[in-house]
Amino acid sequence: MGFQMIVLDVVLLVAFLAVLARSAMFAITSLTNFSKILGISEFAVGFLILSIATSSPEISVAVFAVYSGDIGLTLGDIFGSNVTNIAMIAALFLLISPIKKVEQKTVRKLSTMLIVTALIALVLLGVQDGSRIVGIALLGFFGFFVYQMIKTSKKEPGIVKEAGSPYKQFLFFLIGITIVIVSARIVVDSASSIAEYTGIRESVLGATIIAVGTSLPELVVDIVAVRRRQLELALGDIIGSSISNIALVLGLVLVLSEVTVNFGILSTLITFVVLSHLGMFLLLRTGRITRWQSFVLFAIYGSFLIAIYGLQTIISGFG
Repeated sequence: MGFQMIVLDVVLLVAFLAVLARSAMFAITSLTNFSKILGISEFAVGFLILSIATSSPEISVAVFAVYSGDIGLTLGDIFGSNVTNIAMIAALFLLISPIKKVEQKTVRKLSTMLIVTALIALVLLGVQDGSRIVGIALLGFFGFFVYQMIKTSKKEPGIVKEAGSPYKQFLFFLIGITIVIVSARIVVDSASSIAEYTGIRESVLGATIIAVGTSLPELVVDIVAVRRRQLELALGDIIGSSISNIALVLGLVLVLSEVTVNFGILSTLITFVVLSHLGMFLLLRTGRITRWQSFVLFAIYGSFLIAIYGLQTIISGFG
C-alpha cells in the first residue's frame, strides 16, 4: 500500500509540476503583453514584470507550505531555486546565446543585483534566526528596490505592438495565477508525502526537485528570450527572480510562519547561493560571454547537487 501511495504521489508531483509551469507561462505571457501596452523598457520588464511573475510558483509553494507546516520544503525551494536560476538556467542560456557582448550599463545594473543577493544571503547566515522582524525587513528592502527600479526605468512607447486590450490581458493573467496557486498546493502535498515515505529531508527535496520545477518558467521564458536575441531581458529576469525569491518570497514566509527559522541549519544551501551569485558576478564583469563561463556555472550546480545529497546521506546514516 505504501509503495502504491509513493507512485501516486510521484505521478501527481510530476503532472502538477507540468501544470504549474504551463499555467505560469500563460500568466507570464499575458502579463508581458500587458506591460507592452504600457510601454515599459526591456530591462524593467525583465526585473519588474517577468522576474516577479516567474516567481509566482515559489510564492504559491511558499504560502501553502507555511499553511501546511512544511517550512523546510519552501526554504529549500527558495534557496535551491536561486542556485538553480544562476548555476543551471543562466549557464544554459549563456551557452546558447547568439549575443556575446553585454553593454556596460547593463553589466553594472546586473552586477549590483548579484552582489545584493549574495549580501542578503550572507546577512541571513550572520543573523541565524529568521523572525518576523527579519521578514518585514526583507519585504521593505524588496519594496525599496522595486521603487528604485521604477524610478530609474524609462518608458519606450515604441515596443507597443498589437498587444490587445490591457483588461483582457490582465484577466488572462489572473486566470493563469489561479491555476498556478491550485497546482502549487497539490505539489506541496505530494512532495511532503514523498519526503515522509522515503525519508528524504524536505529541505533537500525542495532544493532540488521542487526548485527545478518552480524554475521551469524562468527556463522557458529565458531560452525563448535569448533565441530572440533579447539577452538583456533574460538576464533581468533570472537575476531579478533571485532577488524576488530571497527578499519577497522569503520575507513572506518569515512573516506568515509561526516558527523562527534557524538559517544555520541551511548553511550549505545559503553558501551555494553566495557562491553562484558571486561567481556569475565575476564571470560577467567584463561584459563578454564565452562557453567556459557556462561550464564554470554548471560545475557549481553539480557541486551543489553532490553536497546536498551527500549531506542527506550523512544525516540518514546518523539517523
